[in-house]
Amino acid sequence: MSAPETLATRPRGPSSLAELQAAYPFVHALKVNWGDMDALGHVNNVMYFQYLENARISLMEALAIFPRLFEAGVGMVIADARCRYKAPVVYPDTLQIGMRAEITGEDRIVFHYALFSTAQQRIAAEAETVTVCVSPQTGRRTAMPDWFREQLLTLV
Repeated sequence: MSAPETLATRPRGPSSLAELQAAYPFVHALKVNWGDMDALGHVNNVMYFQYLENARISLMEALAIFPRLFEAGVGMVIADARCRYKAPVVYPDTLQIGMRAEITGEDRIVFHYALFSTAQQRIAAEAETVTVCVSPQTGRRTAMPDWFREQLLTLV
């Protein structure tokens, strides 16, 4: 199969907010700030990683995971983060950040994200983060508590 055929047949993700909400169990709205843009007049690439962090924190708060996870002696670190930019985002816009989880081991979660531009009515970026549970005392990997795993299963 040639490269153009491969790209043509690759899924393009949700094409509406309703499709995003159907495909991702958690959606976080985030308003783009003027200061998020760079000299080229669009959101700077590094800002997307802050947007992902905001969505993750919002998810953890919505599921009542924080501060309970910390009280259980478990922290979370990002072991890998990737972002594929599909369309430039500019102020003013609101991104609807869809999230779902994939539990890949006793201590790891892959969060999948789709950043939907309300202004453009399309996916502006897709991302993944690999999150590892760690002991704040030792900095070493630790198994996620069962209750935490159960909460994450609502996002699979």
